[in-house]
Amino acid sequence: MKGKQNKKRLKPILKKSMLTALGLGIALPIGGTLPQADAGAIGPVINISQPVLNDGINWLNYSSKPNDPSLRDVPIEVTINNIIRINLSTQFRSDEYSSPTASSSDNSIAEVYVETRQDENMPTPESTLVVIPRQSGKINIELKANYMISGAPETVTDNIELYISKKGDVNADGKVNSLDASDLFNYLRNMMTRRSFSYVEMNRMDVDRNTETTLGDMDALLKGYNGKTLGGKNNDYVLTFKQVDDAPYVLNGQLKDYMESAVAVDYYLMDIDYDDTLNTPSYQWYRATDALGEDRVPIVGETREQHSVTSEDENHYLVLEVITHSTSNPNTEPRRTFIVGKEKIQLPD
Repeated sequence: MKGKQNKKRLKPILKKSMLTALGLGIALPIGGTLPQADAGAIGPVINISQPVLNDGINWLNYSSKPNDPSLRDVPIEVTINNIIRINLSTQFRSDEYSSPTASSSDNSIAEVYVETRQDENMPTPESTLVVIPRQSGKINIELKANYMISGAPETVTDNIELYISKKGDVNADGKVNSLDASDLFNYLRNMMTRRSFSYVEMNRMDVDRNTETTLGDMDALLKGYNGKTLGGKNNDYVLTFKQVDDAPYVLNGQLKDYMESAVAVDYYLMDIDYDDTLNTPSYQWYRATDALGEDRVPIVGETREQHSVTSEDENHYLVLEVITHSTSNPNTEPRRTFIVGKEKIQLPD
């Protein structure tokens, strides 16, 4: 399993000697002398302010910035037309999955689709995620593909969030004003007390876009506002992709005879996010009279991986519920998979 994203790359470089300068420099923006400017106004074309960053997507490069020795094999490509292109062939290998599809939770914020192509120079199809940003906001990108290795195809979904905000809109409230300067100051000050800030927030606070949050960003924010290069008339946007944690999948599940008068399960456990340590799922056995297991009734106390057949199981389909849990995020909804036996239980005479 791949390790988690290193989040130290945006850690501000803040020396104790800077505190005095911060104390002097913050009086102007906190005093409310900066009027608000609408940060949501859209120009004819969005300009993506690079680098576009990635928070926790383990198969994707950390940044769209080229020539970074820490980059992985899959780049975040920003075209001259301000469209983002990401190759999906690593995440959804063509020898394991069908061609993936993509959908956006809000097309008015960003449109997404998958472009698939193949020619004589390509031994396998190449699928590319295309993202067209429209305005500030957050969307969920749902990537879907069918897992094709043995058995019937099973749909697997990988969810990714995309955060879009105007450059200088540090707090993502749709405006560039003194509140942004105040939040940026609090961020710089609280780094001394190790207060936690999200990776998405850190990217928004990088106003000068040099991948470090320092006093230079405060200077860039104030100069940008006064020079009218930030705010409602500016069309530069900051983008961050973030992995949404999904519980592991149970694939190719089958109930099989196990020794005499016992049934066990065989399946493949897969984490689409590559950020969970795969542990043993929990189980619950059921009886059903319907071949699809729709009328299943739990068998009290049967919560092991194997089930010993009894006379009560006769003329019933056995159903096993396999429950997988995320080990990286305790708040992730468990995934419940029901595996139904192919035939009703018939005991020997």
